[in-house]
Amino acid sequence: MTTRSRRDRRDRQDPHRAPPPERYGYLVTYAVRGEPGARRAEVTVLPGYSQEEDIPRILAARLTGRPTDEASITVLDVRPI
Repeated sequence: MTTRSRRDRRDRQDPHRAPPPERYGYLVTYAVRGEPGARRAEVTVLPGYSQEEDIPRILAARLTGRPTDEASITVLDVRPI
């Protein structure tokens, strides 16, 4: 698909429908397995790239560099900011 055909398709969408937000921000309270206490972090989710359910994987990637370590993260609270 060319850039032009993508643009043409976008122009045909309902003009009264608001576009999705560019990003969603969340304040996440979470615990790391094997460590005492809880932590907080701001996580930004980009529609089309990640979803709210990806938050543990995003946090694991920040902590260990490996998104597959998501099992070590327990999300305690998620609040939109």
